[in-house]
Amino acid sequence: MNLRHVSLAVLAMVPGPAFAGETILYQAHPDWVKEALLPVDQPSGASPFLVFDSQQRVDNGQLWQYQDTAVKITSPEMLAQFSTVAAQWSPHKGDLIVHDVSIRRDGETIDLLAKGMKLEVLRREELLEQRQLTGILSATAAIEGLRVGDVFRLRYSVTVRDKVLGERVQSTIGLPASPFRLGMGRVRAIWPVSEQSKWQVLAKGVAANPTRHGQMVELEFPLPVPKQPEMPQDAPARFQPLPIFELSTFRDWGEVSHTFAPLYQGKGKITDGSPLATEADKIAAATQEPLKRTQAALQLVQDQVRYLALSMNAGNYTPQEPDETWKLRYGDCKAKSLMLLALLDRLGIKAEAVLANTQNGHALLRRLPSAGAFDHVLVRAEVGGQTLWLDGTGIGTRLEDIHDTPDLGYVLPLRTTGGAPEMLVTHANARPAVEVSIDYDESTSYDLPSVANATVTFRGPLALGIGLAVNALAPDQRDEFIHQQMQKMIGEGQYTDLSVETSTENATAVFKGRGILTTMWRARERTRVRGLSTPLSNFTFAPDRARAEWRDIPVATRPPIAAVYHVRIHLPDGGRGYTMEGAADIDTTLGGTRFVSHAGLAGDIFRLDERSESTGAEVPAAQIAVDRAGLAKAQAQIARVVAPANATRRWELARAAKGSTQIAAINAILSANMAKKEPTADPWIARASLRKGTGDYKGAQADLTHAITLSADADTYLQRSAVNRGLGDIPAAIADARKALELDPALDGATQILATLLAEKGDLEESGSLLDEKIALGGDNKRYWEMGKVESLGLYGDSGEALKLLDGLMEMRPHSPDLLNLACWIKGMRGVDVDSAMRQCSSAIELSASPSGPLDSRAVVWFRLGRYDDALRDLDAVLRDAPSQAPSRYMRGIVLAHLGREAESKNELAIARKLDPGVDALYIRVGIKP
Repeated sequence: MNLRHVSLAVLAMVPGPAFAGETILYQAHPDWVKEALLPVDQPSGASPFLVFDSQQRVDNGQLWQYQDTAVKITSPEMLAQFSTVAAQWSPHKGDLIVHDVSIRRDGETIDLLAKGMKLEVLRREELLEQRQLTGILSATAAIEGLRVGDVFRLRYSVTVRDKVLGERVQSTIGLPASPFRLGMGRVRAIWPVSEQSKWQVLAKGVAANPTRHGQMVELEFPLPVPKQPEMPQDAPARFQPLPIFELSTFRDWGEVSHTFAPLYQGKGKITDGSPLATEADKIAAATQEPLKRTQAALQLVQDQVRYLALSMNAGNYTPQEPDETWKLRYGDCKAKSLMLLALLDRLGIKAEAVLANTQNGHALLRRLPSAGAFDHVLVRAEVGGQTLWLDGTGIGTRLEDIHDTPDLGYVLPLRTTGGAPEMLVTHANARPAVEVSIDYDESTSYDLPSVANATVTFRGPLALGIGLAVNALAPDQRDEFIHQQMQKMIGEGQYTDLSVETSTENATAVFKGRGILTTMWRARERTRVRGLSTPLSNFTFAPDRARAEWRDIPVATRPPIAAVYHVRIHLPDGGRGYTMEGAADIDTTLGGTRFVSHAGLAGDIFRLDERSESTGAEVPAAQIAVDRAGLAKAQAQIARVVAPANATRRWELARAAKGSTQIAAINAILSANMAKKEPTADPWIARASLRKGTGDYKGAQADLTHAITLSADADTYLQRSAVNRGLGDIPAAIADARKALELDPALDGATQILATLLAEKGDLEESGSLLDEKIALGGDNKRYWEMGKVESLGLYGDSGEALKLLDGLMEMRPHSPDLLNLACWIKGMRGVDVDSAMRQCSSAIELSASPSGPLDSRAVVWFRLGRYDDALRDLDAVLRDAPSQAPSRYMRGIVLAHLGREAESKNELAIARKLDPGVDALYIRVGIKP
């Protein structure tokens, strides 16, 4: 809701003496005002605003705006909020006339004005922190004696006569719409028949019909207006609700253009011999090329004159003179545009000013002709037969960017002959706003973290904004800022060698860094695929047009912007066996954005280059389904690398570690972060994960121990618990799991590991109690805790009792593949009832979406039955899908030994123990040995 001419709020402002011409008048309301009936019995739960009555009168080029606002104080919070009253107006255009400040209590009215209340003018403007001066000042006073249950009422008028507008009048009022509730609300306007005022209510469902009373016309309608139709957020502005009431005496847009054109005549505005003339002459002497002169003039205005808004749509229409702007070194869009026009005129460049609406320019043709429809001024220049759109309030526009187009919709050229609204046609920007280049070293194994050498380049306004931020930071803050940018643009990881270089001349900010990131290779069926995070892969286009009334609405797309992405990946094993799938070349336009990419694989190097360009063009409704299907197809065609089945894995690094640039870089980055003056635990945790993954459990234990000295958290204790268990130190593993649970009682992983460790130690009573507590909580996870209790008891306690409990669970879910697999696993490991175990395993395999678990369990049953070839076949199937599964590898080593394949058995057992040094414990416990 936009209560444009009333503000009831707590104002933290410092009062000062009034300026000349800022006298506040105290008068009864004018005779043309229709008195409102103040509702005092407001329904419980209603909106706190009881009355919003807006009345206005047009008379001989003056607009008189009357506001009546009343609010019921229903809580102590509201009492604090409304402890101060404020009324706003522009003193250089008219008067503030206060009619009534009162409190209604228990059927009686307390007249605060009669008791001596006076409002005081404040010097400070409410938007000063946003570098905006509106010319609207506030008159305030403390409300004495206000209580909860009171109705506070303020009635005042503001008169407006604008010299720039001459005899023309304009007004815009935001209209609250249902479900916003009012005890009483109204908009009323009256004007002389001779004024020929135009009016419109853009809100739908409002019955507003003017009536004539002699020589006056009156229009009135109630508030709130009906609930406005919902629109998808991505609908163009011309479809979006715009619940406003407009009144204007401008005949047409041409008259608006003609009225403001004299304010923006740049010819002769720069005084010869003035400092600004000297600057213009420097540009003229530096180059004869019109385009370079234009860019130099724009850069002077953008970079050497800071921005301070003097808001247009609040009625500040006259720009300050160019020489004054250069002297002050600040100006708003009006001042900057006039200065630019004056410079261009002196440099021989044809140009004109245009009015724009930065928020709703695409909906301009819905509005009545008025100056209030605009909030911005920029310059259109003609150079070499091409149109340039030059915004003096922007930053970072360089020669490469000079042809870029802002997404402003309709603009109004200012011409003495009058101009009509024109659509500003957009196209893709010349320079990418962001360019990312990453060189990945993955040359040893895709199991290892990826080493990324990255450069991120920002250009244009974004770059200069970053430069201002970076150069204002202390060294430690600067480093953290760079780190955050790399995390955002490249990904979460450990970074070092971070730097940033900014250039005002080129409007660039270049970030560089080297980091290690979690491997981006992902399992797909029985192989690994390296995907990429590109502009195309991250692009979404999912407009909602499900409602019948939305089906013909086009989609508004993002404003013009370009991004470029370059990637280079050094592949393992010299690239042998690695292949590329997907499209080598893509050139498609989807959802208003064009994507052009090229990819290739040569030797051990994979390259991909991609550029995305959005133009701001709408997507017609009929094209939505086509583009959505096209996007799915294009994303499926993005080039990616597929690894061979025999790629070097993390348990095979001994043969590849020597001379590995990937391993050397990982260690160097982690060491650099460990050596920082105030290191965090992160590099030690990262190295512990790497060491554990490559079989160095002792090294992982040491790293986690050091990490705990720096930051003792539950997750780190839990990680060390798993490492200690792998090293066979069950008491230490239990102690760490207990500590993790103490630090975070809600950490389910800690409960699960502790219960298993206690069962493994033989303390089945405490293990069961922990699990029973979780089971008693119920919820969706109850069945998993029940299965955990059965498994612990079945493997480390009484298997018969465990299977009885399991039978009870299976009565509820007889076809659960998880329960069938659990029964098979317990029976196979304990060597009991193996015939039924075989049937249950086979059923679990048939029912499972991913049968690796039941296949592993069935292999144990085959082993118990002495059918080693069948066991090997099942284990081979498991390891094709999950080659790093240590228990399956261990079991395969056992089976190979029984088949007399000793060398293969020893190799398989060695890999299993490298993956998990404690893998033997459970199998030896149940009698399964090499």
